[in-house]
Formats: sequence, structure tokens, C-alpha cells
Amino acid sequence: MAYMHRYASRRRSARSAELLYLVIVLAAGVATAWWAGHRIGMDLSSITTLASVLGLNERIGTSRPVGYAAASVDKASAGPSAPYCNPGQALSFDPRLLELKQRLGDTMGAPLECAHAGQAVSDTIEQTSTGLAEFNQLTSTASFTDGWRHWAVTPRGFVSWEGSQSEPPGD
Repeated sequence: MAYMHRYASRRRSARSAELLYLVIVLAAGVATAWWAGHRIGMDLSSITTLASVLGLNERIGTSRPVGYAAASVDKASAGPSAPYCNPGQALSFDPRLLELKQRLGDTMGAPLECAHAGQAVSDTIEQTSTGLAEFNQLTSTASFTDGWRHWAVTPRGFVSWEGSQSEPPGD
């Protein structure tokens, strides 16, 4: 009988170790996917479309949403609680991005956060409702991308291009 007890407890500890390793691997996978999505600027707008097709953003009754629902952009309420904004700071584009916003209009969307430092020391970035705006101080270039299409105001003038290359052609 002692043999059976020893065998059962050994199997239970092996299962808990396997479960722990599984949780670690899953957490690493999720963290890697999140990092890669932010690092390469993946356009995840297709998730909204997929959720609509699957009916995950429907409502039951009138009070409670069920499943995924896209976040709405409300400028009035987003001001004080918008990411990277100081208390009382109004949500608006960085002044160095305004010429590009005037050229692109609705293509550039509305700001979702206040301008803040990017990964490079000279970059200022700002997430918008349709993509990502950036000002590179070293090259004096204001640029915007929706993930595939890119527009920029450089010292040489206005340029646009398509592809995964984030820098304007010729730079």
C-alpha cells in the first residue's frame, strides 16, 4: 500500500510541474506576441471586423455589451485620462505634426494620446485613431503611417510610399 501512495504523489507533483511549465510557455508566447505587435506596428483592425462577423460585439437587451466591442473615441472625456497627458492637458496633435495633419485630414484621424518620446531618443510619437504619427528631430521629418501606407513632410517636401519601410525613400 505504501508503494501506491508514493506512486500517486509522484504523479501529482509531475503534473503540477508540467502545468507550471505550460503556464510559463503560454505567458512567454503572449508577451512575445504583444511585443512583436507593438515593435513592428501591426495593424490589428481586422480583429474588429472578425469580431463583427462572429457577432461578438452584439448587445443583449439595451444595457450590457457581450463580447468584444471597439472602443469609442470621445475627445471631451479622453482629455484628462488620455495616455501620456499631464493633468489638465488637452488632447491634441504635437505642433510639429500639424502641417502633416492639414495635408492628410481625416486620413490621419484624431489623437488618442498625447505626444511622448519613442524608442529612439530623437523621436516623438503619437497614436491616432487611424495609425501612428511620429516626428524625428534628427531628420526634421513628420511622418504618419496606417501600417502599410506612409506619408511624411521632410525638409525636401511632402512624400508618400507604401510598404514596411518606415523611413521615407531616399533617406
